[in-house]
Amino acid sequence: MNPNQKPRYARNAKAQTAVKLAEITVFAGTEAEPYNETGIKMILEAIREEKNCKPVFIGKQELALLPNIRITPASSECETLSIYQLGELTEEQRTLICAAIAHHSPKVKTAILYDNAIQVLENMSGYIEQIRAGQNDTTKMIIEQAQAKNAANQPKNSPYFEEREINGARGLYYIIPKIDKDTGEILSEKERWTCNTLTLKGEGYNESGEAFYIFEWEHPQTKKPHTEAIAFSSFGKSAGWEIMQRYGLKMTNESYLNKLADHFHAISKATPRNWKVTALAGWQNGAYILPNGEMIGEPKSPVYFTQKTMDSLGYTTKGTLESWKSEIAGNIRGNYSMMIGIATALTAPLLKVLGLSSFGVHLYGDSSKGKSTTIHLANSIYGDKSKLVKTWNSTPYAIQQEAVARNDGFLTLDEIGQAKNAKDLEAIAYDIFNETGKMQGKKEGGNREINRWKITALSTGEKDLETQLRQQGVKIHTGQLVRLLNLPIYETSNFHQFPNAKSHADYLNEAVTEHYGVVGRSWIAFIAENGEQIKATYKAIRRKWLDLTENMSGQVQRVACDRFAAMETALQLAQYLTGWTEEENSQAILKNFLDWKETFGEKTREETKIIETLLDWLNENEASFIEYPFNQEQRTPLKIAGYRILANNSTKTSEHFFIYPKSFKETLAEFPLLMACTKLHEAGILHKPARPEKGYEFLNTIPKSMTSGKKVRAYKIVPITADEEAD
Repeated sequence: MNPNQKPRYARNAKAQTAVKLAEITVFAGTEAEPYNETGIKMILEAIREEKNCKPVFIGKQELALLPNIRITPASSECETLSIYQLGELTEEQRTLICAAIAHHSPKVKTAILYDNAIQVLENMSGYIEQIRAGQNDTTKMIIEQAQAKNAANQPKNSPYFEEREINGARGLYYIIPKIDKDTGEILSEKERWTCNTLTLKGEGYNESGEAFYIFEWEHPQTKKPHTEAIAFSSFGKSAGWEIMQRYGLKMTNESYLNKLADHFHAISKATPRNWKVTALAGWQNGAYILPNGEMIGEPKSPVYFTQKTMDSLGYTTKGTLESWKSEIAGNIRGNYSMMIGIATALTAPLLKVLGLSSFGVHLYGDSSKGKSTTIHLANSIYGDKSKLVKTWNSTPYAIQQEAVARNDGFLTLDEIGQAKNAKDLEAIAYDIFNETGKMQGKKEGGNREINRWKITALSTGEKDLETQLRQQGVKIHTGQLVRLLNLPIYETSNFHQFPNAKSHADYLNEAVTEHYGVVGRSWIAFIAENGEQIKATYKAIRRKWLDLTENMSGQVQRVACDRFAAMETALQLAQYLTGWTEEENSQAILKNFLDWKETFGEKTREETKIIETLLDWLNENEASFIEYPFNQEQRTPLKIAGYRILANNSTKTSEHFFIYPKSFKETLAEFPLLMACTKLHEAGILHKPARPEKGYEFLNTIPKSMTSGKKVRAYKIVPITADEEAD
């Protein structure tokens, strides 16, 4: 409680000392006034109160002073209060009444609130004891705000700031009152203009715990409210004032400007402290922030967004839901590559809701098959395609910044062939779906906040990612191929009312300049309001994909149930936007999945790559093996990798190799050794000994007839033929 604010007695509170009362009757609420004779009399008669009873009133004037009122005299021994509500009494006012009792009526142990029908509304006793023991943060904030409000209503005998309009100049003025020393009466005031009208909206914190004040003023250019978060560390200093001036707040340069900071510090106790300050777009407190700062939905508590992407103007709207559905979605129907592009875009804001990781779709094929058109169609969901599309000809850092700006959103990268730098291509393809940036230090010590994001991406190119990386001499990370799904692009087959593919594409490329942005906002608003329905739909669709991929590898199944199931969920829930049927949506996703599986393979990608790496190495290095039976004409290899046992029909021995551990490990160095051995063994290529030795489970002993009686261990490899692999 504020020691500078002395409590005032509620009406009739002092009268409670006339006799030693066991219980004090209190009326509280907006109608707890002496003029409400009917309501008061009805309750007093119902509780059979004595005729000379003088109940305590916590009416309008007392409610305005809470919690700084006394309900009982300091000398009162009364331990019980019966409080009867007349009129309105908010939850906050109830809390403040409890605070007043806790701090100013120390003898009171029991306080019960009744309605005007003498029915118990609340037993306040336990809460009062909690306040006495040490109030929680919520109660503390309510009390501080009420006291700050009370302080603001006190007669101002010292200089203060107040919003006024003088001679047409509206703003905050520094008021210096002249006081009569004898009477305390205010004789006159000096009014000094300080700044335009400036409102403190609240106090907030970012993800790192840095504190901010949230201010609002009218921007002189737009004539609309402008909101800005000013860090505590900058407020009251030139850095903080400069930010405000930069966005149109006019202010004086007089020395008393410094006192303005103290003014806002003082009144901050009466403002909300639940603002979230964030540089991250996407889902925040239940609402969705577009990269341009536009908020969709109502946040559970207020949010201030500090960042805007360099192409924020691209997140604009044109046309209507119906025009996009008719002119764009209607002409996409039945074209599976275009539909998967739309699905990728719609899935972006679902990832966080469904707890899924970032991923992308890479459409590859000839330049004439409509890859760029598909990217434009997908971008039309959220805004102006000409300002949203990015290219692979960027630095990894630049693309990472775009991913951060589009958190929980959609990113497009056109033409992978434009990426001339192999290292940049590899870094973008790998890092973009990592969802976190690198840790960086600050000059002043400590670390910068780590960049985080979650996105879906749509990429295009004439070649698939694996081929593009290989041609530029980059080793493929298996993770890249399950995060960025390679899909061959289909030529447009459903032209609808158009005579050929070119006229169809020309029309759509024109249509996306007239119809964009509206669909994405409607879709995000739907997600914000229907979280449970979305989760239930995904669960059902995921179960279907689990059944469909039951006999496939775990890796293929995970991609199907996470990526493709999520995209189908998006299309099925967005039928009201596209007009596509459930069957059309399912067929589009299934067709693309089968194409991806055809390219990726049904085995795990690691297994496929391990096998390919080893068999390719064997083909290239056959001359590094000593043949057995020994060939007298064979030249001794410069670097011996092991023994090659030739096939022998009479002994029914198939060709196999004994590879020395050093050569084996060097060949498969990019894979964990245990995983490589296990995968090769499961594929029937690496043979274990009949009786494995501890620590040498995957190593065979080469027959001593071949090693001059020495015990030499090696990996026994039996290559598979093309026919065997097909089987």
